[in-house]
Amino acid sequence: MKAILAFLICVSVFAGAYNCLAQDQDGFVTGQITESLEGKFKMLIGDKVLTSLGSRMGVIKGDIFTVYANADTLKTDPIGRCAVVQIYDTRSVCEVIEMSREIGRDVVVLKKLAYDDALIFPSIFTLLSKVAEPYPPHKKIKVFIYQVFDENHNVTELSQKIRKEMVKVFFQKNRMIPAGKIISPALTAYIPGEYDEYNKTIEDYLRKDRIDVIISATYKVVGDKLQISYYKIDKDYEDIVVDSIVASQPYTAMAAKVVIPYKERKKEQIVKCDIIFKPVNYKTQSRDERTDIITAETRDNPILEYTLRRSEFNILVPVNFVVNIDGNPIKFDKFQEFSVPLTTGEHTITASYNKGFYFNDTFLVALPESSIVKKSVIISVDRPEDIVVEIQANPLPRREGLSFNVYRKTTRSSAIVKPVLTKETAKPVEVFKD
Repeated sequence: MKAILAFLICVSVFAGAYNCLAQDQDGFVTGQITESLEGKFKMLIGDKVLTSLGSRMGVIKGDIFTVYANADTLKTDPIGRCAVVQIYDTRSVCEVIEMSREIGRDVVVLKKLAYDDALIFPSIFTLLSKVAEPYPPHKKIKVFIYQVFDENHNVTELSQKIRKEMVKVFFQKNRMIPAGKIISPALTAYIPGEYDEYNKTIEDYLRKDRIDVIISATYKVVGDKLQISYYKIDKDYEDIVVDSIVASQPYTAMAAKVVIPYKERKKEQIVKCDIIFKPVNYKTQSRDERTDIITAETRDNPILEYTLRRSEFNILVPVNFVVNIDGNPIKFDKFQEFSVPLTTGEHTITASYNKGFYFNDTFLVALPESSIVKKSVIISVDRPEDIVVEIQANPLPRREGLSFNVYRKTTRSSAIVKPVLTKETAKPVEVFKD
């Protein structure tokens, strides 16, 4: 289990630098290739270079720099691109991925991050960097930005302002993909203060919805300070909290206006579901039976009929068996049993397969895609008890091609051990500081 790490960021002192940079008219940050990590004077595709652009200029791992020749002062003719593979405060390591000519100690350019609030922005950028950091530079990261809550779990005008800033900053980066609105409703039953206790459950929902990261936040006003805590739960990597402290005066009125009062929502529970594939492998008994199968399966398709007659098959089996649970496919290429986590509530299970023809242990041919056997059922899990779904696949003509048998298991799994919340303190990140 993953503990949730916390990073404390005090950012109010940086506001002047941000406001100054926000007035830059070109909308780009410009740096320089300072050297080649391999000691080359000219770089080719795959070579790594060191640049003068780092996190303080709004760069994150996976950003793509456009490269211009030093002589191209108007930046009209790009000569290549390089991808950031390692990031530091004032520099970065970049790998050349495109070029139209050899690259030397030339100019690198990146679109500047825009923001609306200079006080809130630095902590959001720190969070963005922490989200990108563990992933390979080329990986697109699917992010769900949930609500921001006050200390009483209400959504206020300030909540909406903070969330809007998160959305704006995150999705300017091309590698951050918004999850959209098609997510498990059960995810919204958890408020950020519960993430350390339920992070394993939340990660299971993220896998089900094919989302990499969920982000939420809480805030409270203490005297003249606004304390904001941003929570990141990642289905594969470290879970973190970024704590930020800024002046509260600009936000007092917005914090007092409740937009959505808190209403507790039911927390669905996770059950273990064993999917068992039970194929019927049928051996034909006579030539007449084989002829009957060919007639039933070809449906006046002379090409397919000719193919099957030439194949001289004697065994009929289901092949390419796939189960799809709520849009998530499971392939049974080598196994006949899979265990998957499900929540209480309704789930759609779809099974499909092709009919394959063998001669003894030699595979001959499978029916075309138009002849795939497919069936869907909806199961309702009304209490948190582990279940088994047996799916029988019978390839014989005029038989029920797929049948489902669902029952509860008599034994229960061991109790889940919950993680302990730990905290770490990180140095402030001075984003965009000259």
